[in-house]
Amino acid sequence: MAKIAVIIPGELDKAALDARVQHMKRYVTSPDEVVPFTFQGEVRGIKTGADVSLLAQETMELTVRAEQEGCDAVVIHGICDFGIEAARGAVDIPVVGLGSAVFHLACQLGDRIGVVSKSDATIPEFTRRIWLMGCADRMTSMRPLNIAEPALIDKNRELKRRFVEIAKYQIDVEGAQVIVAGYSAIFGVLPEGSREEIEGILGVPVLDGVPVAIKTAKMLAELSLLQSRKTYPKRK
Repeated sequence: MAKIAVIIPGELDKAALDARVQHMKRYVTSPDEVVPFTFQGEVRGIKTGADVSLLAQETMELTVRAEQEGCDAVVIHGICDFGIEAARGAVDIPVVGLGSAVFHLACQLGDRIGVVSKSDATIPEFTRRIWLMGCADRMTSMRPLNIAEPALIDKNRELKRRFVEIAKYQIDVEGAQVIVAGYSAIFGVLPEGSREEIEGILGVPVLDGVPVAIKTAKMLAELSLLQSRKTYPKRK
């Protein structure tokens, strides 16, 4: 059995949180389980580098709490791996960044990666974090949906249309060979099977980071693998 904690950012109402949790649960089977953790501090969402920095303290605290509550691994539910350095140095269980997991998988599937992101405001910080992951030289572009987060659930049709429109441009004009959903909530608010449907339309692999990160965390827990203490020294 693997008990995987998932730290979810954003100012989420019950419907939005439930959609994310149900999305994650599609990719675990009993007796495995996912346990959601959400932010309570002043900063909850991510738009800028400042937001990423300000979330680090609470991310670390939530990661410590997850370990204390018996979780076997932690997933950071965000394409920019917010607070990951602090979290990895705080616990003796594996901490998986959704962004790192999905982009490194994308690099195994193709040489040129198109990213469909959340908004114009997030692009500078999300791009910076992909550079830190070592994957930015594979990216053709990062292009935004620009649909407000509270409206995502109510605008499924527009979300899917915009995603396909952006991705087709990246494939046809920029030469993308793989498309990454550069916003972890996208497939959580679309109907089940949407990723496969969009992949069939586009004719290239389409990656949703949520199942990739969940499966990676389970694998690391089962293999008893932990982040290197040479890279992430244990915080005293």
